[in-house]
Amino acid sequence: MKDKVRNTILEFDMIPQKPCKVTVALSGGADSVALLYSLYLLKDELGLSLSACHVNHNLRGEESDGDELFVRRLCRMLDIPLYVRNIRVSDYAGKHESIELVARRIRYDFFSELGTDRLIATAHTASDNCETVLINLIRGTALSGLCGIPPKRDNVIRPLIDCTREEIEGFCRKYSLGYVTDSTNLSDDYTRNKLRLNVIPVLKKINPSLMASVGRMSHSVALDDKYLDKIACEEKKKAEKDSKYSVLALCDLDECILRRVVSMILDENGIPTNALNITKTVQIIRDGKGKINPCQFKFVQIRKKHLFVVTDETKFRKI
Repeated sequence: MKDKVRNTILEFDMIPQKPCKVTVALSGGADSVALLYSLYLLKDELGLSLSACHVNHNLRGEESDGDELFVRRLCRMLDIPLYVRNIRVSDYAGKHESIELVARRIRYDFFSELGTDRLIATAHTASDNCETVLINLIRGTALSGLCGIPPKRDNVIRPLIDCTREEIEGFCRKYSLGYVTDSTNLSDDYTRNKLRLNVIPVLKKINPSLMASVGRMSHSVALDDKYLDKIACEEKKKAEKDSKYSVLALCDLDECILRRVVSMILDENGIPTNALNITKTVQIIRDGKGKINPCQFKFVQIRKKHLFVVTDETKFRKI
């Protein structure tokens, strides 16, 4: 597995320069422990200055505290600096955001606070990628949802993205690495766990190389998606002038490209890029007339063959 991690790092150019600061997001589970130790074995070869970070979400009482204690002991044993954030996630959960999303947001905020002078390595695996693609597929994803988990995004890298959970557990056995087990992973109360425990085993009987197959598909689709976004960006620039967009230029675009252009325009103006808003805006462009109000003080409207996308109605009336 160490060779696979090295190859993934090189293939996706995850380490831009030597020496390089890399902080591993360490939960204490098998995946993150394997990630930490594989980078520990490669740190001299790759020129890594290695550290770790851990967030105690305080969601599982003594079990959460035990995870933190395990992580502290592991980093002390390997002589690796550790940054810890102890926070009660349930205090930050709102009505419209799940505990899982809040916990993720807090983790990534913590990553940002550690500074931009380092890379953050997360332990997402080929198994995680497969689950993510299936979840997106079930929910009716666009092409981007089939891209799965990107190997690299901004300063976040995922060196285990080509490794399966079975390979990781084998790696831990080989090097006698202990790890903790999150008890919630054993329950099928969550969508991801339902897939992991009930659906994926059936799919693997059909195709034992399921994870690798989905990984190849994700990589191929990601290349196509990136190219289509490039074309959409070019067309958006052609249609834009003085913060307005020519409807005549937009309405001749292929549906695939137009929907991407619309998504970009809405996103830049703080308007939700859900399927309904995109579809309505595309229809306005095709018809050359109309107006939508996706949320208060945010709307799209046609005037004299130009599309206006604004976030304040009073500003629109001054145009």
